[in-house]
Formats: sequence, structure tokens, C-alpha cells
Amino acid sequence: MKRLLIALTIVLGISVHTSAQDLNCTVDVITNQVQVTNKQIFDDLKNSIIQFMNNRKWVDGEVAPNEKIDCNIIFEITNFKIDQFQANINIQSSRTVYNSSYNTTVFTYVDNQVDFQYAQFQSLEYQENSYTNNLTSVLAFYANIIIGLDFDTYQLNGGDPYFRKALNIRDVANIGTGQSGGWQSAAGNGSRNRYFLIDNLLDPRFKPLRTALYQYHIKGLDVMSTDIDGGRGEIYQSVKNLKQVFDALPNAFMLKLFFNAKTEELIQVFSQATPTQKNKVVELLAKMDPSNRSRYEDGILKARN
Repeated sequence: MKRLLIALTIVLGISVHTSAQDLNCTVDVITNQVQVTNKQIFDDLKNSIIQFMNNRKWVDGEVAPNEKIDCNIIFEITNFKIDQFQANINIQSSRTVYNSSYNTTVFTYVDNQVDFQYAQFQSLEYQENSYTNNLTSVLAFYANIIIGLDFDTYQLNGGDPYFRKALNIRDVANIGTGQSGGWQSAAGNGSRNRYFLIDNLLDPRFKPLRTALYQYHIKGLDVMSTDIDGGRGEIYQSVKNLKQVFDALPNAFMLKLFFNAKTEELIQVFSQATPTQKNKVVELLAKMDPSNRSRYEDGILKARN
């Protein structure tokens, strides 16, 4: 697979010169909560974000046009005055399952602690090891999270280089913003913000979750076009891997993010399983993701084969 080759390029330190870009990012800016007479600035903001995300080289290797990582970012502007913005942003990324046209969600998250300054026609400047402004730091942070998680689905711990970049962005932004919202551990929202997102991803205690991501996708979904039962079995084993994280950290942020992305898909995968496998997986899922217990029971246990 192409992304496995990219990962090997990173590991082996092979230098590849390319001008191709890496993300296929769609962007929406929603302004229902603010009243302004001239909405042109929001159109400019949207176009600037699209260019920033899609016209930049993020990956340390060559990415073919059909291998760009699909993602979507929705900016919901909650407050606006001249050039000062407050927003909730909804980030989602997906990747295509091998030998199919099906896209599986890898990451979905709402960040409701985004403040930034943007003037009309402003170019978005970014330097990897210095702080320029909060908007580009937030965008670069999530670009690396998206890429890292995508790589994790193709190679065991393949996202490490990008998670380390995201960690550096967090630490630099912490200094540059004077510890503005979302970048530090005491930023509110409990332990569910940018600080803890990257902290969790690099925490050794979450290695079983990242192993589960790899097993779920490359050994599970990616083989289901030719071996449905075998792929489903690997996905079940990946869910069992998650139990290691749950037993140690039952309220873990990353577990919640996993189930935010995968609940509906898990229901679809196991709705056609054997009765024994249905009971086992629902027991596991209901324990780790109790808020969706009824959905698992209705969608899996009551589904007809």
C-alpha cells in the first residue's frame, strides 16, 4: 500500500523531493450565530483555510493524487468583532477501505476553544518551530493529528513522526499564546482538549488503542472484500485490545474519540455476525461505551442475519 511505502520512507530516512500536496480538505464556515453586514470576510477566511490545508506539504514522502487524505473542517463562528474570532470547529477525517469505494471515519472531534485573529485578505503564515498566530497553529496541529492517525491505520505506530510534530506545535503555541485556551492542561473542558489529545496519543498507556487502530483497519476492514468473517474476527480482536486501555483508564479521552468515529460502523460490521460473536462484542462495547449501549443492543443483537 502506498501509505505503507511512505511510512517506510520515513523510517529509513530516504529523502524524496516532491511538490505534491497531501490533504484533500473541504472547509465550511458557518455564521448563523453572528450578525454582520458584510460576510465577505468569512468567504475569505474559508478560502484562506482551504489553501493553507491543501496547498502545503505536510507528509515526509510522496503522496499520489489518489492517496490524499480526505478531511473536513467546519468552523462555526460563535463571536466576531472586526478581526477577532471565536469558533467551534468540527474536524473529521476518513480513509478508503481497500478494494472498495467505502470511506471509513478515522477521526472526528469538536474543538470549542478556538480564538484567533484574522483580517480580510490576510495570508496565513506558518513556520513549524515558531508561533505566528493561533489560527495557523490550530490548523497545523490538526493536520498532523489527521495524518498521524491515518498512518496508524496502515502501519503499527506509523503516525509517530506526525504526533511528535503536533506535540511541538502545542508546546510552541503554549508559549506564544500565553497559554491560551485549548493548548494547556488547565484549559477547561476537563481532559478533553488539544493538550490532552496529543498527550494521550503519545502516552505509552494508549499503545493498545493505536494497535487496535492498525488491526481494525489493515487486518479488519481492508480484508473484508475477500474475507468477511476473517476481517470481522480481526475487528473483534481490536475491540478486545481496547479493553486494556479501558481497564487502566476507563474515562480516557481517546476511547471516546474512537467510539465517536466507529459506533455506527461497528453496528454494521457485527449485525451479521454469529450469535456467539454478537453477544461477546456487545458485552465489550456496552461496558466501554455505555452511552451507546442501547444502540449496540438494538443494532447488533436484534439484527437479522
